[in-house]
Amino acid sequence: MIEIAILYVLNKHDATIYRLGKIIEEYFFAYLKTSTGTINPALKRLADLGCVEYFEKMSDGGMLSKTYQITKTGKLHLVDLLLSFESKNPYHIVNDAKIALCATDVLSINELVEFKENLLNHLQLHKIKLENGLKNEYINITEIQKKTVEITIEEIEKLIKLL
Repeated sequence: MIEIAILYVLNKHDATIYRLGKIIEEYFFAYLKTSTGTINPALKRLADLGCVEYFEKMSDGGMLSKTYQITKTGKLHLVDLLLSFESKNPYHIVNDAKIALCATDVLSINELVEFKENLLNHLQLHKIKLENGLKNEYINITEIQKKTVEITIEEIEKLIKLL
């Protein structure tokens, strides 16, 4: 999800790593906490793919800094990441879906329809998996565990209604 966040921000603003982290926190404050240790490797991967590029300049403080910007390839990659949405960890799907939904203003109407259908399928499948887990008589879970899963199911249902 960090790559979606980085490309989304760079689609709107050129930024240094520090500023990029601050803007990501502003846009995705409820769902994503970043650090330089997370942003740096993701920027390197994106640069290797030709999705971002940078230019160096001296800051007012006399330090050489890199300002990153998205490329045409990066804009296409952002759309592709959204259209092929799949949470790397299915147990983070609710949060990952919220991050992706926050970046959908870069999609065309047709792409948005495709994104929503894909996300809907992933959410419904995960909901079924959770419901089946609750029904499984061989899984012995506590009442707190059961309630926690039920809350996750409710969150998924709310996202499904949003779509």
